[in-house]
Amino acid sequence: MLKIAGVIILYHPDIKIFERINSYIGSLEKVYIIDNTEKVSSFSKDFLTEKMVYIHDGENKGIALRLNQAADLAIKGNFNWLLTMDQDSAFFPGFFPGYIYCIENYLDKDRTAMFGVQFQDKSLASTTCKAIECPHLITSGSIINLNLFSAIGRFDELLFIDKVDHEYCLRAHLHHFKIVQFENIFLNHTLGNVSYHRSLKSFEKTPRVLHSPIRMYYILRNYFYLRSKYNGQFKESFDEMKMELYNRIKNNFLYGENKLQLIKYLAKGYLDFKAGKLGKIR
Repeated sequence: MLKIAGVIILYHPDIKIFERINSYIGSLEKVYIIDNTEKVSSFSKDFLTEKMVYIHDGENKGIALRLNQAADLAIKGNFNWLLTMDQDSAFFPGFFPGYIYCIENYLDKDRTAMFGVQFQDKSLASTTCKAIECPHLITSGSIINLNLFSAIGRFDELLFIDKVDHEYCLRAHLHHFKIVQFENIFLNHTLGNVSYHRSLKSFEKTPRVLHSPIRMYYILRNYFYLRSKYNGQFKESFDEMKMELYNRIKNNFLYGENKLQLIKYLAKGYLDFKAGKLGKIR
């Protein structure tokens, strides 16, 4: 029997946040709701239940520190697994209990650092557990093995946001632990702001994931930081990361607004990496 807690990290949450939390809280014993909103938050405490612990100190401390904070609380509460969720993610009815069932019946779960799900193709969803080992997972929808947390080490707070999940998975691989994704479990999740733009090649409208210039700062800076940190290891992962970075920069230049701001923050990201200025942008 798994003893699972959950954490959801908020930042200016909308009114549907409890609707999303309700998509998975039924299978958890405790949910830590950690609010990164500066000063006053829009979060309503009226819907809190005895399963929920709300934490808000009026500061944005990023993703990594809050994940470490939640892991510490969960370990202190004698939980051995921790679900990590974004505020814009939710499971469709029946998917989360099915996810738990798949983990419970996975034979090598004690050597698995993190389980995750897929969020791209709902047609793959089924009641038959289909586990594959993979290089990395996204934070949202992942379940961390807290029994291995001290061996792997804490989330890297120098990243602040972006690639926090990826970096943890790389370290898990260095310790010869598994990263496992269930392709049959679907999470309703969006990476960035999706908008439709006409392709310069086909002239057809296609979806593009765009990010703010500040988010692009973290994406670029943290890519260089991780490449330096792992210095030649995980070549395939870093080749994939490099191509992803290139495509994000290209899409934001072609289809995004504030191109001058984008150039400014990309330049700052690289210069801050070279100067060793990590953590929260300053």
